[in-house]
Amino acid sequence: MSSLKSRTPSNAGYAVGFENAVEQREPVTLRVKGEIPPWLTGRLYRTGPGTFRVPSKKAPGEMVNLAHWFDGLGMAHRFDITPSGSVLYRSHHTSLGLQSRLEKAGAMVGVSFGDQDPCETIFSKFFTMFRPGATQVPSPRKGAPDDVNVSVTLTPDMPGFASHASTLSTTSPKNVPRYLVAKTDADTLQVLDSETLRPLHATTYKELDPRLDGQLSAAHSCRDKETGEFFNYSLKLGPRPTYKVFRLRPTRNGEGHECDILAEITDAPPAYLHSFAMTQNYVVLCVWQADFTFFGASIPFNRSIAGSINKKWNSKRDALFYVIDRKAGGVVAKFKTPPFFAFHAINAYDRGTGIVLDLAIYDDHRVIDLFYLDTLRNLSAENPVLLSRARRFILEDVLSSKGAQAKVARDAKVEYTVSHTSSIDLPTVHPALYHKPYRFAYGINKSDPALPTFADRIVKLDMDSPGAEPKAWAVPGYTPGEPVFVPKPGSSPIDQEDDGVVLSVVLDGDSGKSMLVVLDAREMTELARAEMDTHFPISFHGVWAQQAKWLNVRNSLPLDSGGWTNVWICFTEAPDTGTIKYCSSF
Repeated sequence: MSSLKSRTPSNAGYAVGFENAVEQREPVTLRVKGEIPPWLTGRLYRTGPGTFRVPSKKAPGEMVNLAHWFDGLGMAHRFDITPSGSVLYRSHHTSLGLQSRLEKAGAMVGVSFGDQDPCETIFSKFFTMFRPGATQVPSPRKGAPDDVNVSVTLTPDMPGFASHASTLSTTSPKNVPRYLVAKTDADTLQVLDSETLRPLHATTYKELDPRLDGQLSAAHSCRDKETGEFFNYSLKLGPRPTYKVFRLRPTRNGEGHECDILAEITDAPPAYLHSFAMTQNYVVLCVWQADFTFFGASIPFNRSIAGSINKKWNSKRDALFYVIDRKAGGVVAKFKTPPFFAFHAINAYDRGTGIVLDLAIYDDHRVIDLFYLDTLRNLSAENPVLLSRARRFILEDVLSSKGAQAKVARDAKVEYTVSHTSSIDLPTVHPALYHKPYRFAYGINKSDPALPTFADRIVKLDMDSPGAEPKAWAVPGYTPGEPVFVPKPGSSPIDQEDDGVVLSVVLDGDSGKSMLVVLDAREMTELARAEMDTHFPISFHGVWAQQAKWLNVRNSLPLDSGGWTNVWICFTEAPDTGTIKYCSSF
């Protein structure tokens, strides 16, 4: 277990969320206030940074202070909601091997996201050959499973790892993930035990298929839950940058995988792309403006992602959309719009002969530099962080171009952009409606864009009515994390899209402690909270795994007053013994 301790910052409030978090390897029961719906049984997995300061006698001030939010060392979390309505919590630092190397070196080692100390960087450029081995980044294949920092998104049971017996959890009950794969914006992957959250294996996309030889990839992959197919891109930097959009398919027995290269794109600038989008028929790779200098060769020289992005905003450099056939492969259309920057795709779907594409956009890429920790810990009215806004693009008549014409960029239509007061980041939607027509998106928001805080409420946007005031949940002094929508079993995602709950881990800035909050998704009102005794770091993304098996028996029991009611019946396996428990709701 880590020896790092939580550190209270000099300024109160949300800033404690950017300080070291205490690890909790054994499950603890949280204090529940309110009533958790009886059908809500399962696990919320979360990942993100958990360590921002590493003690080291070799560092100035005997502390390695990580510079950028995205460089915080990884931490995985698990909230278990049981059939009895109790909530258990556990966590595990996932980069302890890398942390040990930072301690020995007294500085950041390898390539980081944010800029490193200029003196340290210059020194390393010219004298790396004379530095101790602690500064050399080992191959994940040779290094320890926790000698990497991979903590942005989680994919349960990602194709490609089921046959790796050494990585599989042997303690997981049925109906929960066998393992988790943590991803980041590089090609590195980390396999976690779904029970203990312990790192089991560090690897790369290239080890899954040698053709996936790019250095960068999207932290936000796309997954078809009906087929189990996994989609991403691999970007190889160099004089001829190449994006390879690929698909991983599980084999019929579920133990192996096959890889298909759907398209190779060589006419786009190499850029930092955190996500992309997909519909039922197409993959859409959007190359917004976050271009690397010197074709990406600046990254190993600067040892920094952010420091290698061209800071000069080019108003003439269009954002490009490449539309790729999901089934047959190949780029079938190309579109362009005036420049913008984004981290997250909200959703996309086919509409007639075109595509509806919703992104959470920024006017430019200055936000990358606003995520340095010294800035985030000291926000002010003069120095606020603006959140992204939902923008809807329409890619019309996708198949109207043929052959060489498909390489000519046509103008995409911007249908709307929401106001700053309706901003949204860390967006999520109903899990059954990703890549399909949908209406509601959930995300974090700031009630006033100039407020000196990171975020202060959770919003529900009606994407069919972009001008409407969003429904919101907020408590003064609270900082919410990514909201995850969990549908009520048996409800229809078509005509009951918001029938369910929203889960978010929220920081109380006054107490410096966090809680798991359960909201009614329809009205955005609080149903329950599970309080922690420590703070939960302001992190990135999570995934819900429903554990209970529900049967909806509709119109089954007559009432004395006439009419019918619904009966919810739940059968669930206890995680510890495997015994069957029963619960119901009338």
